[in-house]
Formats: sequence, structure tokens, C-alpha cells
Amino acid sequence: MGFGAARTAGSGSGGGVAIVTGAGGGIGAAVARRLSEAGMSLVLADRSRALLDAAASTIPRSTRVVTAVGDVGDPAHHAGLVTAAEDLGGLTVSVQNAGVVLAGLSWEVPLEQWELQVRVNYWGVVHGVRAALGVMAPRGLGHVVAVASGAGLVATPGLAPYVSTKHAVVGLMESVRHELARAAPGVRASVVCPGNVRTPIAANSLAAAGVGDEDLSPVAQAVADRVRADVDAGAAPETVAEAVQAALASGRFWVLPQREVALGALDRVQRIVDGREPVDLLA
Repeated sequence: MGFGAARTAGSGSGGGVAIVTGAGGGIGAAVARRLSEAGMSLVLADRSRALLDAAASTIPRSTRVVTAVGDVGDPAHHAGLVTAAEDLGGLTVSVQNAGVVLAGLSWEVPLEQWELQVRVNYWGVVHGVRAALGVMAPRGLGHVVAVASGAGLVATPGLAPYVSTKHAVVGLMESVRHELARAAPGVRASVVCPGNVRTPIAANSLAAAGVGDEDLSPVAQAVADRVRADVDAGAAPETVAEAVQAALASGRFWVLPQREVALGALDRVQRIVDGREPVDLLA
């Protein structure tokens, strides 16, 4: 793991210390900026030094910032992030945001792309939450936030690895919430399920997978094109950042920044109750 030089100007620790993974752009960078505005010191992590430095440059100089490049699928990476946060004054918020999405029909997606999405989207959250709660639970104070997706509440074709990992994150965080209520009631948990948000996740995911030419089948390519068009027309990342900040203030568990996600989830539950077929959200 590569830590950047700590930027320690100012006295931004009055609002606590937050870890944000996937902070090199999109939702992660927007969340980091919003937490900075709230007076928090930051430990920002991403797989790309260039993206991470660019995002950190948008944070006011008055905010104390530490940056770290690493693999969220490695528990040692998260241990280092927690140590850095403790050194800044004590970890109070952990936002597990890193994610990748690679399109394709479930039986056509190369196994290494399946494994990458499981490693980043699921194990990355598991390791991050475990590391954060290792210091938060004994203190009885803190808040762990996992950025899942609307795809954790409903399912779409052509994204089976992504959908299944995001469903797993939702289940993980709900279990964690119940555990904290019993063992460390002063520590809160939230799961964020955004809909379409304008981010560079498609290009960044291809880079993470080392993929230039996707070579998708015609059906998979049509789905990928539709998904990317919807993302490009989606909400600004700041929409999610505002919802995360509100959840930190209120302690709310379910964080759905866009109403259409809640309506889709409600429709799915009603279809389950009625025994009706699931709806294809891309049809």
C-alpha cells in the first residue's frame, strides 16, 4: 500500500476522522468533499494514485488529508487506513465506497472478471467494515457506511456479478446493524443504495480489469450500452454525498438518494408476495 505525504495544514479534526475508499472520483470524491465541509479530517483511498491526487486537490487546504493507494480486497490495506485515521485523531466514520462493474451475460463474463467484482465490491466492504469496527466497537462510538447500489435491491440483466455482490453488501450491512444494536449500540451502520449516478465507473472498471476491448456478445453489448447511457443521464454524485451526510446526522440505516430505487424495491416485494414474475428493468 502506498501512502501519500500527509497534508496536515489546518485543524480539520474537530469534526472527527473519516475513511473513504474509492475516493478517486465520482461518489467517493463527492463524499470526501462533503465530509471536509463538515470539518472532518480524511483518509482517502483508491487504486489509482493519479485519480486520488486529483480528487484530493479539490479538498480545501484547511482539511487534514492522508491518501493511500491500495487494493480494497487486501485486509492489510484496510488495517493501514484505520491506523492512519487513528493517528489523525481517531476514526469516527468509515465509508466503504470502492466498486467495479463489468457487463456481460453471466455465463460469458470471464471468471477473472467475476472474481474481481467479488473481491472489490464484496470482500472490499467486508474487510473495511471489520477493520473499522475493530476500533469503533470497543469505544462504543462511530458510523460505518457501505455504498451498495440500487442493484442491491433489484436485479438487472447483464450485470450478474455486480448485482449479486451488491445484494451481498445489503445483507451484510443489515446483519451488522443488528449486531451493533446488541453489542455496541453507540456505533451506527448505514447502507446506501443509489440509482443511476453520473460517474466514470465504467471506464475505471475496465482499467481495473485491464480490459481494452470488451468483446461482448450482441445481447450483452446492447445491455451494456443501455446501462452506460442510463448512468450518463443519472444524478450528480453530490446527490449521494448529501444523502450520506444526512444519514450520518440522523443515524438512518436505509439510504436511498433517489425515489425510483425505493419504488423499484417496493414493486419487487409486491411481486414476491403475489408470486408474479420479476420485472426486467431494462426492457
